[in-house]
Amino acid sequence: MKQSQARRDGLGIRCPQCGCRHFKTTHTEPLRDGRIRRRKACRHCGRKLVTFEAPPAVNPSSDRYL
Repeated sequence: MKQSQARRDGLGIRCPQCGCRHFKTTHTEPLRDGRIRRRKACRHCGRKLVTFEAPPAVNPSSDRYL
């Protein structure tokens, strides 16, 4: 297996029911701790799932944020 194919297979989420990788976000909600909760539905079978995303890390030594 080529490295690019292995990388492609390892990224993202899969539907636990049908294995599809295509989702539609139905609801997005910021949480108090800074994370984001997204409710998603599989475009193929319609199964719903919830993901939690951490906010992007900020590099305090970067001049961009000073």
